Parts: sequence; C-alpha cells; structure tokens
Amino acid sequence: MTKTIVKFFGGAVLVVVLGLGALFAIDYIRYQKSPEYQAQKEAEQIKKEYAEDPYGGDTPEETLRLFISALKQGDANLAAKYFVLDKQEEWRADLSQIQEKGLLDEMVGDLGTAKQGAGNSTTRMVYSLANEKNESAGILVMIKAPNNKWKIQDL
Repeated sequence: MTKTIVKFFGGAVLVVVLGLGALFAIDYIRYQKSPEYQAQKEAEQIKKEYAEDPYGGDTPEETLRLFISALKQGDANLAAKYFVLDKQEEWRADLSQIQEKGLLDEMVGDLGTAKQGAGNSTTRMVYSLANEKNESAGILVMIKAPNNKWKIQDL
C-alpha cells in the first residue's frame, strides 16, 4: 500500500516537473522571438561593433581633422570609417563618386570652414559649413559613439 502511494506521488511530482519544464521552455522560446529580445540582441551587437571600432577621435575636432586628412590623402575607404557604422558603406560609395568627379579638394575646403553651430551637447556636436563664396554649404553632425569615439552622423 505504501509503495503504491509513493509511486502515485512520485508519478504526480514527475508530471508536475515535466509540465513546468515544458512551460518554461515554451516561455523561453517565445521570449527569444519577441521584439524586445531581438532589439536587445541588436543593441548588444552594435555595442560590440563600436567597441571593436578604433576609428574616430576623442573629440569632435579630432575626428574632423582625421576625416579631412583621409580626404586629402584621397582615401575614401578610410574617410568613410569616421562615419557612424550604419552609414559607412553608403558614404564609402558617395566619397568614391566625389573622388571620381575630382571634387575632394572642394569638399576639404568646405570642411575647413566648419564652425560650431547650435544644438551642441556632450554627446552631439553640430558644425555649419560654408563654400568658397562664404555661402552655406550644409551642416556636419557628430555624435559620441558607445566606445566614446566621435563619429560623423550626418553631412
């Protein structure tokens, strides 16, 4: 009789443990497919990529100097590395086209006129650019990346 009771309760405990394990597994799989989990993984990947990225200066001015130096050397690939990671390929292509058209010197001249604009903070810097006629040629926006290097966000 006691063996039967022990077997019954042992079986019941086993069923409960297996049920809880199945519920946990289902919940875990559902969590891994959730948008929150995917966003977290993407953020971790971006942080890792920035941690491994040595390009950029410790100040916005240093990044601008490095960027201009790469342009003066005619190295579009190096110059593109000073942009935020998700824009590097786009700018690599754009800078190559600018180089093919022989306009890098003009771009360097415009960048040499950079003056700090409005909307600056400890993590974002905006510069206004002018052309040789002192007309507005656009803006340059830099941000402080997760690795504390300054990167060009927009030009």
